[in-house]
Amino acid sequence: MARKSVSLLDQAALERIHSESLRILENIGMRVDDAECVKILRQAGARVVGQSNVVLLPAPMVNEAMAQITKQFELVQPTGERFPVPDKAPRVGTRVKMPKILDYGALKCRPPCRQDVINLGRITNALPKNEFTVPIQYPSSDVPAELSVVDSMGLAIAVTGKLSVAPPSTVEDARACIDLAMAALGSDDLVNDPATWIAVNSTSPLFLGEREGSIIRHVVGRGVPIDVEPMPVAGASTPFTLAGTLLVGNAEMLFLCTLANAIWPGVKIIQSTCGSSMNMKTANLSMGGPETCLISSGEIALAQFYGMATFRMGGYSDSWYPDVQAGIEKAMATLILAQSGADLVIMGGPLNCAAHLSYEQVVIDHDIWEFAMRCVQEIEVNDGTLAYDTVAKVGQGGSYIAEDHTLRFVRSGEHYYGGSYNHTGQPGEENTMLVRAHERVENILAQPFTWGAPPAAVERIRQYVCDYARWLKVPVPDWTD
Repeated sequence: MARKSVSLLDQAALERIHSESLRILENIGMRVDDAECVKILRQAGARVVGQSNVVLLPAPMVNEAMAQITKQFELVQPTGERFPVPDKAPRVGTRVKMPKILDYGALKCRPPCRQDVINLGRITNALPKNEFTVPIQYPSSDVPAELSVVDSMGLAIAVTGKLSVAPPSTVEDARACIDLAMAALGSDDLVNDPATWIAVNSTSPLFLGEREGSIIRHVVGRGVPIDVEPMPVAGASTPFTLAGTLLVGNAEMLFLCTLANAIWPGVKIIQSTCGSSMNMKTANLSMGGPETCLISSGEIALAQFYGMATFRMGGYSDSWYPDVQAGIEKAMATLILAQSGADLVIMGGPLNCAAHLSYEQVVIDHDIWEFAMRCVQEIEVNDGTLAYDTVAKVGQGGSYIAEDHTLRFVRSGEHYYGGSYNHTGQPGEENTMLVRAHERVENILAQPFTWGAPPAAVERIRQYVCDYARWLKVPVPDWTD
C-alpha cells in the first residue's frame, strides 16, 4: 500500500523561508567560537566581521554547498544489512537510555543504570518495527562516568544487533562511538560502510560553540554521515512565531551544512532540525504541544524542499506520566510526523519533554507508531478490494464472515490488530492499555537473554569496550568477560 504525505507549507512559503535564511547568513551571520571552523569557512569564501567571531556566508556559497552535499546514501547494520536513506518507507528507532527512568507505578524518577540499557534493548528487539537505537549520552549510575558512553552504546548494539546513533557531547565521545560502531561491523571503511551517524548541533540563536565546532570537524573530517540538529525554541531562542522559529532553525541548518561541506566536500547529511516552543504562561519548555507538531512538519517540508532525508525526534509529551495527556500528545505528534513524510523517527517512551522515559511507554510508543503508519496508507481500490463478485454472491441479508474473500483479506495487513490496545470490549483495570503494556514488558524480560548482534560482532564489541576501560584505567565491565 502506498504512503500518503501532506505539507503545511506551500512552495511559495518554502522559497520565502529559504531566501530569508540566506539573508540572515549573509547579513547577520553566525558567531563561531571554534577558530579552526572560522579558518575553514574563510578559506571556503566566507567573510569574518573585523576581529569578531561573526562569520557571514555569501548566498552563492550556501547554495553551492547545498547542491554538493550527499543527500542519499546507505547505512549499514551490524549484521551487514544495508538500507538506503531515505527509503520507500520510514524507519523507526528507540531510545534505550534517557537521563531518568520512571518505573511502573512510581511517582518519582531514578537515574538510569546499565541494566536499563540491557532491558530497553531487549524490549526494542521484541517490538518488530524498531530498526535502530539511540542511547542518550547521560551517565549510568553504576558505570564510571568516563566509560558510560562506550558502555551504553556497546550494549545497545550488542543486545539489539541494530545500528546505534550517537549524539556526542565531546570529541572523545564522538571518536569512541564511531570506532565502536565500526568495530561492531568489522569494517574500517567509514566512507563506504557507515555503521552509525553522528548528531551535530548549533546553539540557537545563530551560535556555534568551540565544543560543537571541534565535534563537527572531527566527525565530518572522518567522512562519517551527520545529522544537523539545531534546536530552536519559539519565544526563547527564536521569534515567538512559528514562521520565525522555522526561519532561525533553517538558517542554522544551512550554516551547518555549509561548514560540513567545507570540511569534506560531498559530506553525507540528514536534516534533523528540532524546533519547539516556550509556554509563556508557565515559562516552561513545551515539546508536547501542537506548536511543536506544526514546527516539526514545517521542518520536514523544508528538508524535502532541499531534497534531504529527515531524522525526527518523535513521541514527545509534556506529561510526567504515561497518562491520557501523554497518549493524546504522542498520538497527534506521531501522526503528523507520519503524514509529513519523515524518513527516520526516534520514539522510545520519552516523557516530560524527553527528561525521562518509561518502559511501558516505550511499548505504547511503538503501538502509536504502528497505528499512525496504518493511518497514512492509502485505501487500495481495485477489483479485488471492491469485491463486486463477493457482494453479488452474498446478496441481501447475508454474512461475509465465512467468505473466502474475508479470510484472504484478514491476512493482507489492511486491518491493524497489533499493539496493547483493548479491542475486546471488556472492562477492568487489567484491560487498560498501560497495564497491558506492563504485562508485555514483563513477558519480554522474562524470556532467556540472547545477544541480538552476530557472535563475531558481540566479540568485537566486548573487546573494544574492554580495551577502552583498560585505557581509561577503570574497572572492566563484567559483561565484556
